[in-house]
Amino acid sequence: MERERTGPVPMGPGTVQPSAVPAQGVAGSAAAPRRVAPRVYFYCFPEKPPADSSYQHSLVGLAEGLRALGVEVHANIDYWRTGPGGEYLFRHDPAVGPDDCDAVVLEHIWFLHGYDFPADLFHRGRRYATVYIDRYDGEGKGKRTLTWDPAFRRFDLILKTHYNDRCAYPANVRPWAFGLTDRVLREAAARIPEDAGAQRGRRRCLLVNFRVRHRLRKQIERELFPLLRAVLEIDTTVDAFDAPPSDAYHRLHWEQTGMRHYPGYFDRLAGSVACACFGGSFIPNWPRDAFAPVRRWHRPLNALSRAPRRLLQWDSWRFWESLAFGCATLHVDLEAHGARLPVMPENWRHYIGIDLGDPGAAVRRIADDPGLLDRIGKAGREWALAHYAPVPTARRFLETIGLGAPAATGAAGESGPRSILAPAGGADHGRG
Repeated sequence: MERERTGPVPMGPGTVQPSAVPAQGVAGSAAAPRRVAPRVYFYCFPEKPPADSSYQHSLVGLAEGLRALGVEVHANIDYWRTGPGGEYLFRHDPAVGPDDCDAVVLEHIWFLHGYDFPADLFHRGRRYATVYIDRYDGEGKGKRTLTWDPAFRRFDLILKTHYNDRCAYPANVRPWAFGLTDRVLREAAARIPEDAGAQRGRRRCLLVNFRVRHRLRKQIERELFPLLRAVLEIDTTVDAFDAPPSDAYHRLHWEQTGMRHYPGYFDRLAGSVACACFGGSFIPNWPRDAFAPVRRWHRPLNALSRAPRRLLQWDSWRFWESLAFGCATLHVDLEAHGARLPVMPENWRHYIGIDLGDPGAAVRRIADDPGLLDRIGKAGREWALAHYAPVPTARRFLETIGLGAPAATGAAGESGPRSILAPAGGADHGRG
């Protein structure tokens, strides 16, 4: 098994390694006793109405994993209710601020809604790591995000979804994933028995419920689906945006996720043998640092490289939901198009990556092996839970910023100082 890529560049000016940081009291107070558990501080954007979503998916999944590992989670506001009348995942404690913590984390939603950098986030005396999670699809055809803004070089670490190995990124950027949250895992566990018969009773059906038309999805609908209909039923049922669930628990999460939580959708996932998770758009492989070559230049630029084109905006909630529910997850061949995760899945073992040059080959392979979809669905679920459930995601985060989980390292600081980011260049991505 290849080694997972972790570890990092020196932290910014005025910082020290978080694993060597003693406990800090409230500003101006006497020093507090040394803490046993690390602390992570989150800047959360206030919840907005469902139609104007402020769902901070990456923060939720990470915080769930951190809390499960015994890490203290603090925030600027109370955010994300675990159930009707339930507690908040993120709690604001006036006695704990960023300077009392080992890391400070923001997501792209903060800036997307017009907020500026929090006051004194990068002050020279800080003893915390600064981390930005960029899950944004990007603006225009080039899909560039604020990650490329020079001001964002001040972050010690930027975790980027939709990462592509063939694109040039700033030195503080590393690949990340949408991943899973406890909410999705709870829905899957309620519908999928954890035994050898977990795949029984599923329809020989491909679930297709796209709500946004990406260029890749149009191509797949045109070139792959007509062939697949010979071996699989295709279910195109889509839940209406304006139809909230009646149950109080499900309605709460429908509101908090910006209308992305539907029990009927989860039922269809659990009852289907496969799910279409295609998404994104292609750009030429050259030049490496150009995300948005003018479209009329695509054809001549494509002629300069025989490799499959680069794929942007390829990650999605649906990809991980499909894996969690044990569906055979269909996408393009991710590795062939440069898509990268911290730990990569194996094509035809954990998911089905279609070769767009010969989509019929995949259809023939499915037709020739009746048990193939069941095996891939089971293996894909196991892979996703092992590497991208909240706890393994949180462990990866802590290791990357130089902190060990409390259960593994004991008191904060016992593992000794470590660098916060891996040296730029020379990717060494793991494979599960």
